[in-house]
Amino acid sequence: MMPPQSQPRSRDSRIFGLKTARSIAEIQQSVNNIADVVVFLEVLGYDNNTAKKNGFENLYELAKYVYQFMDAFDDSDMNKEETKKSFSAPVPTKKQRLAESFSMVFPWLGSLILLFITGVSLWMAWGLPASITTAFLAGVFLGLIVTEGSLQTFNRLFSFYYSQTNIGEVKRSIKRSYVLIGTILAGVSAIVYGASLAANIPAELAAITIFSAVTISLHRTSYVILYALKKTSHLVASYLIAFTTIFAVYFMGSPILPDISTRYFVSLGAAFAVLSAFAIYHHHKIIGKSSTAIVVGQAPHFYSPISINDNTIASRFGVQLWECLPYFLFGTFYFAMLFGDRIISWIFNPHIAVAANGVALPLSFNSVYHIGADLALLVILPTAIVQYILISPIYALAYNRAITLKVPEMKQVDRFLRHSYRQLLIASIATSGASAVILNIMGPLIIAHLGGAQVSLHILWYASIANIMMSVFVANSIFMIFLGRVKTLAIVSIVSAIIVVAGGVFLARSGFENIVFAYLASTVVAATSSTIYMSKILRNAGSRLFSRYI
Repeated sequence: MMPPQSQPRSRDSRIFGLKTARSIAEIQQSVNNIADVVVFLEVLGYDNNTAKKNGFENLYELAKYVYQFMDAFDDSDMNKEETKKSFSAPVPTKKQRLAESFSMVFPWLGSLILLFITGVSLWMAWGLPASITTAFLAGVFLGLIVTEGSLQTFNRLFSFYYSQTNIGEVKRSIKRSYVLIGTILAGVSAIVYGASLAANIPAELAAITIFSAVTISLHRTSYVILYALKKTSHLVASYLIAFTTIFAVYFMGSPILPDISTRYFVSLGAAFAVLSAFAIYHHHKIIGKSSTAIVVGQAPHFYSPISINDNTIASRFGVQLWECLPYFLFGTFYFAMLFGDRIISWIFNPHIAVAANGVALPLSFNSVYHIGADLALLVILPTAIVQYILISPIYALAYNRAITLKVPEMKQVDRFLRHSYRQLLIASIATSGASAVILNIMGPLIIAHLGGAQVSLHILWYASIANIMMSVFVANSIFMIFLGRVKTLAIVSIVSAIIVVAGGVFLARSGFENIVFAYLASTVVAATSSTIYMSKILRNAGSRLFSRYI
């Protein structure tokens, strides 16, 4: 039956109205007022002239007529499915997750390739005088530890504001990250220089330490954008070209640069320039464009944002830092926990390096300890790939369940989260355990190739077991962050880092190779305490999830 009309319509007008109603229904289901119909008519490009040509007085009269037929095109079952799809979060495929996980660990994987080729450390400190190696790698570890907390903070801030398309705040967070890193590096540089004066260490060694700390800190800070936006192809390409540049300059530049130390730092500088070029490109894409250009570039051609402006209300930097403090502490002490044993092994190295002026340095790079401890990191890398593949879509999967389930069915979310956690934990233990077994079987051959000693095998054995525990801790950390329990995670990291430092100093008195037991103890404490805490909070994980996100 035709609905009542205020005036008779021609056949062409009626057909035009029906076609228009179908077009709007295809764009948006369940339109429930005339004002929405007017909006969608404008989106489709209709105006008063179009309405008049088809027998209507104006656009509003056309909207009134079309609105009467909207229910005829409203398929309830289809609407439900379409509505669910429209609100559902996209879930990446396993192939996409594998590519992303590989790109995320590629820098560490490439560093381990350098380990196998060059034979000493993760950072190709090969053939250099012991004093220069010590100064350079001291700066590398210093830069890693002091910047990890700020990277955790600004990665979250950048991702949060970018997902809101608040590009003005995104730009501010980028600038603030460099201000904070610059302040930290200024303080670290002053401490290093003051310590060198107090210990009578040559100024050139202090300069090398500061140089390496600054470059690695700036590089890691600049790559927050690439990691947050998951620019996987650019990540792999940048590091691949950088590693190739290191080899090309170092091994082929001997005729021009015969001095090993000079050639080594020139090769690192060239690689740093390659990495910086990719970072500068992505910084320019965000900072060099207006918010409207970025947002509209990702929207349909007919979409025009009403109020997009770079001059958004500025957030308070102090409040941001305070709210992200648990992430800052977790990142800092996690790296201190991961690398603290290596630094302690330098202090108790029986072969202390001597500077060019004959001054004995207070610490010296311990290649024997590093060969075993660095090689044991191979336990973590494949586990990290498996963890990323399993857990990266968990928010989307949990959210999609939340919007499709009814209130009495919400216990299914609890079961889903518990199942996901058990799957992650079992996969982490299985992958890291298998990696540790294979690594220890091949260990004697690898360490012989790297020029290690029997002590390095001892360190590899216990460090690989410790990294199984570390993999469990990382699995628990992922879920604790997801469920908003970062304060507890930060406390566990701080306690574990204290165990590494205090226990390492105590055990090193009976031999530097015993420091690995302090690392093992810290990982056992971290894995055990975090697992116990996870078993507690998983009892009502769904409620915690909904209170945090949904």
